Amino acid sequence: MKQNIKAPARTKASKVVHTSTINLKADPNLKKALSKDPGAVMVQIVKQQRSLYAKEITDWIAARQSALSPDFPQRGRLLDIYEDMKLDEFIHGQMYNHRILPVMNRAFKIVNANGDKDVEKAKFFKKRWFDNFIKYSLESIFFGFSLVFMKEIQMNGSTAEIQKLELVDRKHVLQEKGFIKTWDSDFIGQDFTAEPLKYYYLPIGETDDLGLLNMAVPLWIMKKHAWQNWDQFAEIFGIPIRIAKTASQDPRVIAEIEDWVKDMGTSAYGVFPDGTEIEIKENAKQDAYKVFYEMIGCAHEGLAILFSGQTMTSMDGSSKSQAEVHQDVASEIRKYDEKFITYEVNTLIELLRTKYGYPFDEGDQFEWDVPEDVKGLLEIFKAVDEMGFQLDAEEVSNRLGVKIVGLKAAAAPKDNPDLEAEKLKKETEAKELKKQQEAEKKKELTTKWILKLHAGIAEMYGGQNV
Repeated sequence: MKQNIKAPARTKASKVVHTSTINLKADPNLKKALSKDPGAVMVQIVKQQRSLYAKEITDWIAARQSALSPDFPQRGRLLDIYEDMKLDEFIHGQMYNHRILPVMNRAFKIVNANGDKDVEKAKFFKKRWFDNFIKYSLESIFFGFSLVFMKEIQMNGSTAEIQKLELVDRKHVLQEKGFIKTWDSDFIGQDFTAEPLKYYYLPIGETDDLGLLNMAVPLWIMKKHAWQNWDQFAEIFGIPIRIAKTASQDPRVIAEIEDWVKDMGTSAYGVFPDGTEIEIKENAKQDAYKVFYEMIGCAHEGLAILFSGQTMTSMDGSSKSQAEVHQDVASEIRKYDEKFITYEVNTLIELLRTKYGYPFDEGDQFEWDVPEDVKGLLEIFKAVDEMGFQLDAEEVSNRLGVKIVGLKAAAAPKDNPDLEAEKLKKETEAKELKKQQEAEKKKELTTKWILKLHAGIAEMYGGQNV
């Protein structure tokens, strides 16, 4: 039978008097109280010892069933499995080295409604608490819904500046109901979606999300079993078996031989009675390790694809073309993570602007500070210039990050070796042609002079042939 459970009447978490909007100037009691006790609105929870027993598939199925209960959802058992999974070096590397740290190390900026960068406003986020906020937000992709509490707040004039954030133990959060539970087994608690708690608790992610680790549990258990079986195989078959054969039936002799065989180690020797044979039995199966090794490799491959979308950046790669494809997949996942953080931070900015007195203006946004592709911009500007269009000097200066003071004076054209050579060649050809023409003309004049001389001689001799 379905039972409707009503939230209990909300008790005061402190003696602080809250208004519907936290106006620090108009509420001196709040300002004074928070300056003495920044955690005055922290809901008290009682942490219990976490279960450390070995988890199996049956435990995961039961934990999922408990977490997905429509009436009394409890995620404690599932979160215990998640915490054990974090100790796996491959899973930890996939979560933090491939997904969380690359985003945390990205440069960011605060821009106004016009898209102009504001360096001073960005300084409010260049703090350790903000790094933790990004970390908690990215961890929610793997763990599911998370709740962050503003643990320490310091008054700075009319601004309540955050000093420290704390992740509320996920086992004490009943996000489906909006409660923070004192005991992790409770089904009721204080409503963090109501005033005044909603101004101090930051919900991250979707309430019904169990996180990527939920899908990784079977692969992790398979890998764990492969390691355990491999270790057991090595213990039984990895070291050659020592067999002692003796004809003696004396229990004292047999016990002494057993002690000698048991104590045999590096550079060991034994003195045995007559008729005793020592045999070393080695394992003839040399490739049995592949069964366990390939199981672990398959688990790693599945985990890498689940968390990073590809295997090449965390496992052995192959060709350049494959590397490019894998890198494209990783880039798409990175874009999703960055977009997710952008949404969460912009929601936080609105809260800080309206409730905490941070000097953000309406329209201010958080963005990743992506450096310009200078080489690509130069190619674009050059192409536009060659098309005959006039460029905006201010735009070029801003995009390239260089100061433009004016047009440079036109420089004298430099000598072109190719043009000079071509010019010299033409001049040489012209001189040669002129010489040839002069030679032809001279030859023509000489011929005419000879013919004229011949005609004169013939006339002297009365027209006779000369």
